[in-house]
Amino acid sequence: MTRGKHEPGMSNTSRRYPSPVSGLGLEGYADEMTVSAGGKIRFMVSGPPGTADVKMVRLIHGDPNPSGPGYRESAVAWGQPERLEVAEQSTDFGSYIEIPHADLLNPAGAFTLSLWFYPTLLGGGWHTLAAKWAPGDLSYALYFAGDRFLTAAVSCDGATAAWATAREFAHIKCWQFIAFTYNPDSGDLYLYQCLTDTSGVVETRSSHDALVVSPKRMKAAPVHPGRAPLLFGATQDPHDLRRHWAHFTGKIGHPVLLDEALDRDGIWALAQGEDPHGLAPVLGCWDLGQDVTGARVVDVSPHGNHGIAVNVPGRAVTGPFWAGMPSRLYTEDPQDYNAIYFHEDDLEDAGWEPAFEVRVDPEVRSGIYAARIERNHDRVFIPFVVTAPRSALGCLIPTLTWQAYGSNRGAYSYTEDGVLDRTLSMYDVHSDGSMGYYRTRLQPTRGWNPTAGFQHWGAHTITANLYLVDWLEEKGLDYEVFADEDLHCQGIDLLSTYGCVILGSHPEYCTQAMVDSLAGYIQQGGRIVYLAGNGLYWVMSIDPERPHLVELRRSGEGDYGPTYQPQPGEAQHSTTLELGGLWARRGRPPRRVVGVEHAANVWMPAEGRWGYRRLPESHDERYAFVFEGVGKEETIGDFGLNLGSAAGFEMDAVQQWQWDDQTPEPVVLARAAHEAFTPPRRTPVPAVSEIALTTHAGGGAVFSAGSVTWTGSLSHNRYDNNVSKITENVIRRFLDTPPGASVLNPQQ
Repeated sequence: MTRGKHEPGMSNTSRRYPSPVSGLGLEGYADEMTVSAGGKIRFMVSGPPGTADVKMVRLIHGDPNPSGPGYRESAVAWGQPERLEVAEQSTDFGSYIEIPHADLLNPAGAFTLSLWFYPTLLGGGWHTLAAKWAPGDLSYALYFAGDRFLTAAVSCDGATAAWATAREFAHIKCWQFIAFTYNPDSGDLYLYQCLTDTSGVVETRSSHDALVVSPKRMKAAPVHPGRAPLLFGATQDPHDLRRHWAHFTGKIGHPVLLDEALDRDGIWALAQGEDPHGLAPVLGCWDLGQDVTGARVVDVSPHGNHGIAVNVPGRAVTGPFWAGMPSRLYTEDPQDYNAIYFHEDDLEDAGWEPAFEVRVDPEVRSGIYAARIERNHDRVFIPFVVTAPRSALGCLIPTLTWQAYGSNRGAYSYTEDGVLDRTLSMYDVHSDGSMGYYRTRLQPTRGWNPTAGFQHWGAHTITANLYLVDWLEEKGLDYEVFADEDLHCQGIDLLSTYGCVILGSHPEYCTQAMVDSLAGYIQQGGRIVYLAGNGLYWVMSIDPERPHLVELRRSGEGDYGPTYQPQPGEAQHSTTLELGGLWARRGRPPRRVVGVEHAANVWMPAEGRWGYRRLPESHDERYAFVFEGVGKEETIGDFGLNLGSAAGFEMDAVQQWQWDDQTPEPVVLARAAHEAFTPPRRTPVPAVSEIALTTHAGGGAVFSAGSVTWTGSLSHNRYDNNVSKITENVIRRFLDTPPGASVLNPQQ
């Protein structure tokens, strides 16, 4: 997906008002993305104070375009309130490390606090490097503040502080070492700075040349023995101890607290990476390269002052001593990754109080449902998937793609309702311009409004899924839906209950469990109808311990701006330690599963200029079932609600020039091509979209109509059109063919 320009390096925290229109700003999210019939689901709601209407609905068709069926829903009553008193709920944005209070973290005598840091964001104000600091309970702190200055503070009474400022400016986007020592007997505080060159390689000059020392004498007294936690990257909010402020955006590495005020030579040894245990008694030494798969922060001192990384800062990120190749992996040398990347806009869980809870009717139909909250002209949808296994036809709803695009801050997902999300999608960059690695579903978004057709870019998430749902309803096909998360957790056991599985619209993001299950299902004789484009494309991880979190690290192949540019050495996911990027880069290209792969883009209305033309192979008698009721010379899909064609947005093709012998070769039945189509920048493939059929031994088969907008053409002419006929022909043949038989010769 092409991205707009972003100017990195300046703070972007002024997001208090979501709309220039007074009174707008309802927000919400659910605690689950998928729930089984009979299960419970909770809804969190926030917005300007007032009363709002609540309705639970089964979504059938989203696009309100009068040329199609229009918006369709079916109300359900699951005990939800009809009216809801809405209040604004605050969100504690920004990541940090929290080390719980321990008496040892309040040195009674002299001490040294040191760390490396790499700031990536300007903007004045206060930015915490380290702080044992709470209102009325001040002990010591180290800040990056104002116009790039560094300052340390100590408090002897818990209420007031003495400050000492470093002589040199801090540098932006450069590793640098900072330490301060304090001696309560003399009141001497020394700030030490050690700068690196622009590549981040530690300079090897002598300590007398490389260290910048800023001394200051204060009132001789011990530091206040406060009970506040020790935080790296944030400070407790002076007005609300449940919240945090003064967030640091950038990396922090090698934090150490010693029970002695080191001299210049000792500080130089710390800066060179020597083991602090050989320099002085260690009160805390946090190895940020350990336990990166979760939130735990490990203290390798004898005291076990372990902590937690809050709001998912970047783990498995390069530290100050990393000097590897860009393709280097965390698992090759974890010590090179003794750092954490903090952002002021990181978020793991909005943490809102539930507004209401419902129990799903045990006898309900499977489908895409939503809580619809509205007041006057303000409306928010909170969609979710309900599973109820009762059918031979399954439809996979690409909820991981929903989440990846889950913000209405971009033109491709803006809901045109005058409200912008405060949270990020995986197509947004952090306020410092860096790529986002994680996203939580426990955050609000307005980007899942099914009535937003995104007419200039095309619908590709929930609205495009509902085109298919509406068509299945109209055709009377007995079906059920399930979510990406269901497939990830249940795997091939879930797929094996179906005679045919539909992959619709845009299943771009997949976990390894999903890809393995789909491939295994086909090999066991399963049949897939792939009505999608740009599917099975990026490697996504679901955190095993925190399943509300997903992780994505693109690998640069897309070349579409900052959201595609990885940091060197950071291609490995922290949550699962698997290699990120394209599935093709992992040796699992989409064509090995569904026969086609991303080959073309077009983000403009077709206006009747293109559709699919049948190829000679399509006239073979073996494929007659696909085109029953379709003329040999008909243009297929040169119409539709979604950009005006069944070929559009992002499209797939067989790409035979790079075929291998590990998968049966598909037969290309039809092709769409136009000069407006552009290829992905990753590979020089022909910019076309293709319809293909792949048959496997044992009865497995995949029909691929490689386009995100295919589903938007199903309802054209009151569902009487060649896209609808082809889709129905294939689904019914796949369902009717006995297990183990070929869909080409069902009677044999």
